[in-house]
Amino acid sequence: MKRIVPLILFVFTGLLVSAQNFTGQWKGEFIDKSTSFSGWGGDHCEYVLELECKGTNVTGYSYTYFTFEGKRFYTICKLKGKLNKSSKSIEVSETERTKTNVPKEIRNCFQIHRLTYFQKGNDLSLEGSWVPAPNQEGDCGFGTTVLSRRVLQKNADYLSKPITKSPPVAKPKPVQPTQPVVKAKPKQTPPPVAKVQPKKVTPPVVKKDTKKTVEHPVAKNDSEKKNNTPTKEVVAEEPPPVVKTEPVITKTPDAVYKKRNSELIKTIEIDNASFTVDLYDNGEIDGDSVSLFFNGNLLLSHKRLSDKALRLKLEVDKDKELNELIMYAENLGTIPPNTALMVVNDGDNRYEVRISSDLQKSGVIRFMHKPKTKQ
Repeated sequence: MKRIVPLILFVFTGLLVSAQNFTGQWKGEFIDKSTSFSGWGGDHCEYVLELECKGTNVTGYSYTYFTFEGKRFYTICKLKGKLNKSSKSIEVSETERTKTNVPKEIRNCFQIHRLTYFQKGNDLSLEGSWVPAPNQEGDCGFGTTVLSRRVLQKNADYLSKPITKSPPVAKPKPVQPTQPVVKAKPKQTPPPVAKVQPKKVTPPVVKKDTKKTVEHPVAKNDSEKKNNTPTKEVVAEEPPPVVKTEPVITKTPDAVYKKRNSELIKTIEIDNASFTVDLYDNGEIDGDSVSLFFNGNLLLSHKRLSDKALRLKLEVDKDKELNELIMYAENLGTIPPNTALMVVNDGDNRYEVRISSDLQKSGVIRFMHKPKTKQ
């Protein structure tokens, strides 16, 4: 029995180590410790790793940023490497430069980073050293690397408030009563009525109030029915809830989204500047509802996922290095988390990505525009 207990502890410890998740985005910097290296615009350079680990194999991208003479430069590289779960460390090597605006006169070397996983409270970090990749001309320097990824747990308390406001999202359905009301009221809009109402002197208060209440819902709910204002009593009662709930739909998700953590799911290289994205419920249809942001702009709000595609026709912003599509979970459905199948069509290329979001983090897909070179 005494021998079994240490064995159980050993196995349990091994499970804890193997569960460490290296996949995701790590941000920080690398520091050049050499004295002869003059590239990258200085000792400190911003550095980002996007890692995807499968077993012991590591793939992903690296992003290096620096400012020189007032201009911002960057380099994006593909990388590959190995994960050592027993030592909680990884070694990744930059293998291919996919995009850069660094001028030729500045040395732009591939690097190898050897990093170890650390956790201090809610802060996760990868720390270690870097050296230049082999078979490169000149002195490319060497130094240290520190990257971090923070686990956000306090967001749940904050997010509980918007979640209570999400039910009013279902209340835009009161807009439906306004439609029959408006349809029923054209009967009261003959020319004589329209001509009698211009007498603004006799009932000024009634007319000003009804016009104000009608203008707000018309501007936000039904722009085609601005002229149906002869209603006084019924319209004044129903539009107020619509006016209050509409801003919640457009503004609240964006405000809460900024407070949620973002989890990178995948980076996709696309050939064409224009592409389509089809979004389905992944697996069983359980009432998942999402909002979609592209480069920070709200495209779809509170849309329910099903076996029928939500289609987006998107175009990359060529001024951006990366274009981000973020799926924000409005609920968790009946089977958490909120999951979707995303199908991306880029001309002849087709990609399928499983993306998930919950009330603490939003799934992110990044698109890197890399046009085909003409031969």
